[in-house]
Amino acid sequence: MQRIELDGVPLFTSPGPGRATGALVFGVGLRDETYATLGITHLIEHLVMGTLPKSHLDCNATVDVESTVFYATGKPAAVAAFLTGVCAALSDLPVERMEKEIGVLQAENCTGSHPTAAVLWAARFRLDGPGLALAGGGVPEWLTEAAVRDHARTWFVRDNAAALWHGERPDDLRLVLPEGPRPARRRPAVRVQTGPLWLQGPTAGAGLLLTVPDALDAATGVGVDVLTERMRDVARMERGLSYHADLEIVDIAPGHREVAVVVDAREGQEAEVARVLWEQYLDLCERGPSPAELEHSVQGFAEHLDSGDDVTLADLSRAAFADVFGLPFRPAAEGVPAWRSVTPEQVAAALRSCRPSAVLALPEKVDPGPLPGGIERTYLCNYVPVLPKGTTFRPSLLARALHKEARIQLVVTDTYLAHGDSDGDGHVIPWPDVEAAVPALTGNGVFVVGRNLCGIDVHEDVYGRRAVDAVRARLPQHVWVQAPAPTFGEAPVGAGVR
Repeated sequence: MQRIELDGVPLFTSPGPGRATGALVFGVGLRDETYATLGITHLIEHLVMGTLPKSHLDCNATVDVESTVFYATGKPAAVAAFLTGVCAALSDLPVERMEKEIGVLQAENCTGSHPTAAVLWAARFRLDGPGLALAGGGVPEWLTEAAVRDHARTWFVRDNAAALWHGERPDDLRLVLPEGPRPARRRPAVRVQTGPLWLQGPTAGAGLLLTVPDALDAATGVGVDVLTERMRDVARMERGLSYHADLEIVDIAPGHREVAVVVDAREGQEAEVARVLWEQYLDLCERGPSPAELEHSVQGFAEHLDSGDDVTLADLSRAAFADVFGLPFRPAAEGVPAWRSVTPEQVAAALRSCRPSAVLALPEKVDPGPLPGGIERTYLCNYVPVLPKGTTFRPSLLARALHKEARIQLVVTDTYLAHGDSDGDGHVIPWPDVEAAVPALTGNGVFVVGRNLCGIDVHEDVYGRRAVDAVRARLPQHVWVQAPAPTFGEAPVGAGVR
């Protein structure tokens, strides 16, 4: 593998098969958006791909939490033309296609992340950075052309890109991108946590999140690999509770990686799968893997190297990604000796060091019962048992008498906006923590979104005009968003997510 520069873009290249693979990686994803601009990166990707001519290339583009990638495999000349076309479209963004591509995004309905991972990212970062995945991928039908162009000019620039090429490289390959400095990627604030926690949210099973300080640490890598394999063995093979377990990873910055083990569950068995996940993690923290598990993990890594071109392409991809994000890089071949040198005691120590950051997620209304290991319950949003005192608004007395779900209340103070559910749960949004205010689609009302993941629906038909006026008067102009209000997965609007 070689690192060269082509038109100012770092290019990682290696000889390969007759069918070449090329890709452009940009350091921008859903974590770099805001609630008001959700989906803007995906829209730009669609605008670019929508302008490229038809071909027989195996080509596509992806936008995830961290990055945007344009890639193609085929005859070298055709792949080179594809990358050249991507650069040309980014240099002169075809915003006249916005309406059409917004329609395509509506049909695609992409959430942007695994739902369980999204809950875990939100548990760590609230509605910020990777935590924005909880609000979904977004369909930015309310964005202006100016906002889309500005986002492209900020993020889709030469200094925020890297490329890879596997195969014979044509002499006429060009990567002419707009000039611009690498944008300062804001580091989201981490929710304060002093020990392991469990919570409920709109998950698709159970998940366990760990903060890993060293992305290349072999002991941690072996540990999460063995934990994932145990879930496949115990939850699926031995007990028939689950079908699949996998890893989802986000690199926040050098020295800060978030690793999520996500496990699906048979309906009605979510609590048991979560218990198995937590108990297996605790067992590995105490005793580490068995010699057989350790050997199986290392052997799996070693056999991966037999894949030839696939390994080379994976190394090229990781190198390009690491270059864009300023992360350490190690070729796969160098990882095997590091994994072989790991002992069960080192794995146990590495996983124990992650334990204070552990977050166990379960579906809403699923109670795991007593859990060992000193894990405590928390809530996804800013749940409070008692609402603050202030001006209180309620539905009409008749509505409250006829319908239990109408036994709710809204509290407005100069410091907070608060909502009490019909089941007694309370949700509070401090005014400085308001992320967005979305006008009601019909009638007079506003959906208030907090960065703490509480969402409070204030509508004249429920609380009266005075309540809506009181809330509107306290909302600064910059938080207003012209967009449909999402409901954070399956949670009801106005109830927040716990």
